[in-house]
Amino acid sequence: MFHFSRRTLWIIIYITIPLIFVLNQLGPDSDEAPSGPERLIWSLDRIEFQRDDHLWTVELPDSRTVRLTVIQDRIPAESMTLPDAEAIRTSRQGGRFLVTVVNPTDRRALETSVDFLQQWLPDGDRRDLVLSGPLTADLRAEARRLTAPLAGTGVDNQVAPQPALTRLTSPPMGSQRQLAFLLWVGVLQQRLSGYEPEVRWDHRGRPSEVLINQTLAPEALGPVTEAELEPVLAAYQSAAEQRERSGEQIHRYLVTTAVYGLPLDFLLTQPERLASITLTDVNEQRERTLSEL
Repeated sequence: MFHFSRRTLWIIIYITIPLIFVLNQLGPDSDEAPSGPERLIWSLDRIEFQRDDHLWTVELPDSRTVRLTVIQDRIPAESMTLPDAEAIRTSRQGGRFLVTVVNPTDRRALETSVDFLQQWLPDGDRRDLVLSGPLTADLRAEARRLTAPLAGTGVDNQVAPQPALTRLTSPPMGSQRQLAFLLWVGVLQQRLSGYEPEVRWDHRGRPSEVLINQTLAPEALGPVTEAELEPVLAAYQSAAEQRERSGEQIHRYLVTTAVYGLPLDFLLTQPERLASITLTDVNEQRERTLSEL
């Protein structure tokens, strides 16, 4: 059992876990049973991410929904009108365009969604599919229809920079440098907390960026101490060691794995990588980032 000081517990509450560190997110759950508040969750230690060419899958037994995300480079040029806005969502991550549909578990519902996506999405050279739920051969076959040429018209995915007084560029997702950068940003947030800064991540492009709505004084950029790093690292380790996740969260993990081309077990084994990060790693990454400003 973990015993944290009041300072460490405050940091656990204070730190906003960014999407790039998706394993530690505890977002809303849409796998709730219609008859009551009990929700369906799965242990990260009992699921397996799989990949067959451009189809990435994770089996979630007993899930009441099937989620399908299409990841590609081009954006549809035509607007869409759907009666159920909750059933389809679009976003951008890692320089790519994402569209996710959520359906009941029967094949006919997924078939309808795939028919729509085939007509709406533009064709392109790169496309990945992420499918999660109680998967059957029929559901996998429906998803694979989206590997065929698509009929929509599209435009290039261009990410306009968001305004910020300070812009920090993250190392590539999947690297130890990125974890060291993440921890340094956590320490930086502590140092700036008295000024009530807005610190946010922008993952739309590649690489990701940390955007801060104020300039940074020199005293905020000094080397990280062991006393500063310890509670931030403990907060992330505590979050990573919480192994139960909702179907929506697990689907997002696999989407991130596909977007960045990570090893299949990358987001499932985050605690081990966090344990290997040292104070030297964090300060070396701090120096690299500051040299790029």
